[in-house]
Amino acid sequence: MMSPTPMTPGSSPQESTPIVAGPSSRNPALTATGSPSTTLTPMTSGTFQTPMKPTRSQPIMGKTLGLLAALLLAQLALASFLFMRGNDFGAVQPDAPLITFDPAAVDRVTIQDGSGSQMELVKRDGQWRLPGHFDFPASASKVEALLKDLQGLRTRLPVSTSPEAFARFKVAADLFERRVDLRQGDQELAMLYLGDSPGFKRLFARDGQGEAVFEVAYAAHQAGAQAKDWTDKGLFALTSDQIAGLNLNGMVLTKTKAGNGEQKDDEVAATGQGGQDHEGESSQDSKAKGNDQLSQDPETEGSGQIRKDEGGGQAGQVGPDHWVLEGETTEIDQAKAGDLVRAAANLNYLDVLGTETKPEYQMDNPVVRLTVQLREGKPREFLIAKLADSEDYVLKASDHPWYFKVGAWAVKQLEKARTERLLLEPEQPAPAQD
Repeated sequence: MMSPTPMTPGSSPQESTPIVAGPSSRNPALTATGSPSTTLTPMTSGTFQTPMKPTRSQPIMGKTLGLLAALLLAQLALASFLFMRGNDFGAVQPDAPLITFDPAAVDRVTIQDGSGSQMELVKRDGQWRLPGHFDFPASASKVEALLKDLQGLRTRLPVSTSPEAFARFKVAADLFERRVDLRQGDQELAMLYLGDSPGFKRLFARDGQGEAVFEVAYAAHQAGAQAKDWTDKGLFALTSDQIAGLNLNGMVLTKTKAGNGEQKDDEVAATGQGGQDHEGESSQDSKAKGNDQLSQDPETEGSGQIRKDEGGGQAGQVGPDHWVLEGETTEIDQAKAGDLVRAAANLNYLDVLGTETKPEYQMDNPVVRLTVQLREGKPREFLIAKLADSEDYVLKASDHPWYFKVGAWAVKQLEKARTERLLLEPEQPAPAQD
């Protein structure tokens, strides 16, 4: 037990020597555990006080403010970007044309896609043609629509002005979805890159000479890179008025005018609805268009009598034309005859096969032999054969050098046409009443 330090005469408690807690016999500065001792300073009241630990300044507040400032700048930058991009999918705001050219001056169009496929259109003697596709006629309306649409492309705020971003938007010289070149002879009038699509009927686009990338209202299919995208599918199209007759696999249909006042009853167009001819009907009335509706006179309902419309024509008459089947005295179904005529008038094709025949075309064994007699001009002759190992057919027209691939849907009705299918069944006499 520690003994109190004796006080000398005249000394006071405040002047007494400090006491070291846990002194070591060998080193008074160390405790029993070897750690530095703690010096207790006596207070004036006679007690001891532990000294305060030293503190160091930490720039916590400064670091926090710097982080918040950086975050605020990032938010402002993001808000600016979103503001610039915010109206991209809204209505187009006209600003300036993306490319400038005169459509009337263009006589050569080249379209290439990202896979390397390329199509060229050339205007020669006033007609657009496909020189790389058997010099086949191109659809003038499609080419005109292409040039009009490209001329109408408008710019807004660019999505990028950095050449490094061209590849990302797929409008680079070596990476694109479409490249469209417009020329007059050998002179380039405009060049356009079409890239990725950010949305429905939206594309990134760049003028070939510019560095700004824009988002435009356009779709890649409007600039097809395949020749078949530009062929004139209406090459064989006719109207019923242009056709005077058909010879289909030996079955001859001839058109005559109905209701001319000189026809006999058995020459009147059969309506299949029990219609009867009205004697004395004027020639003017017989030329009324075939949009009259079949109806019955309220006063003679159930009698089968067809009333006349206000213009004097027969309301039950299908049209002004009447088809007669050569060699048959039995009336034919005018609706079915009209269907055959429309099938012949609307012959369409899928693609152009070339100008030379091939064994797989089997043209020596046609399934349809069709001759269309025109009111004006030479008759058109068609041979249609089954394409080997395919569901499709091959068509050859007498007035064109090309062979065409035709879908089965366009041939089916012509192939199955038979005389007996056109004839109307004779009316059965009503049973005698007792």
